[in-house]
Amino acid sequence: MEADVVHPIPGSGLAQTYLITDENDGLMVVDVGSVGAALAVEYFCTHTLKRSLQAIRFIAATHFHIDHIGGIGALLDKCSPKTTVLFHPLVKAYLKAGRPLSLMRNWVTGLFPILIGGGFGIRKWTDLAFDGMAGIPLPFFRDRQHVSYTDRISYLDGNRLVRSRIGIGGWEVIGAPGHTEESVVFFNEASGELISGDLILGRKDGRGYVNRFCWDELQTRRTFAVLADTIRVRIIFPGHGPVIWAAEDAFRKVDCSGEVPARDDSRKTCLGGTRNGLGDGRTGSRPRKRRR
Repeated sequence: MEADVVHPIPGSGLAQTYLITDENDGLMVVDVGSVGAALAVEYFCTHTLKRSLQAIRFIAATHFHIDHIGGIGALLDKCSPKTTVLFHPLVKAYLKAGRPLSLMRNWVTGLFPILIGGGFGIRKWTDLAFDGMAGIPLPFFRDRQHVSYTDRISYLDGNRLVRSRIGIGGWEVIGAPGHTEESVVFFNEASGELISGDLILGRKDGRGYVNRFCWDELQTRRTFAVLADTIRVRIIFPGHGPVIWAAEDAFRKVDCSGEVPARDDSRKTCLGGTRNGLGDGRTGSRPRKRRR
């Protein structure tokens, strides 16, 4: 088996679910958003990869919204007792301290275009079946967070969340606040692959765009700008929509809202710098621009 391969799971429903395979470290699933997504992962593993669900080491989420976590419990029930759920440390405050989820903005200008563009791939009733009500960012539900698998959760190290290894292949987690406070992306430097969650969404024309449905639009654009300046990405696996491919730099195919001038005539970017730094957790330094 080829190492560090990302498989978009067909028929995963509301959000795009991804399966990472590594010949040495097993399997990792990202963004299991419904019971339907859990069933789709099971079918793909057993019929396409000919692998048991017992090989899944980690189930991770790019952020704590129901369309990205709503099927974790259903999948976890069929995995090994050693399978671990990976969440941003802020999720612990949601589950144990009653902290409400991020208040989302731009419902009309941000969410409606996703709905109109078919960003939610609902094809069967299980795509709208969930483990519970956790992850709903509506006022009545924001402080009512509960999951059945709290004993299986490992919270990512808050001191090293900026950029740190997660224990499967060459994959790292990078803090990426903006869409929500607890958003992260998963990055493989060797292969140039990025699982972006809802920071970036894909279009049918092969391009992508920075998601305006978010907790903080300015922070979202800052996060995108810092990532574009500090990592080199060839393939972006978005939270919704088709995969974004490029021979050298997939960020050049992502449209960012705002009137920020391009660094070159082929690319628009966003104002840099973030509240949370987004530096390199391995060095404790601020991000550096890559050499050209």
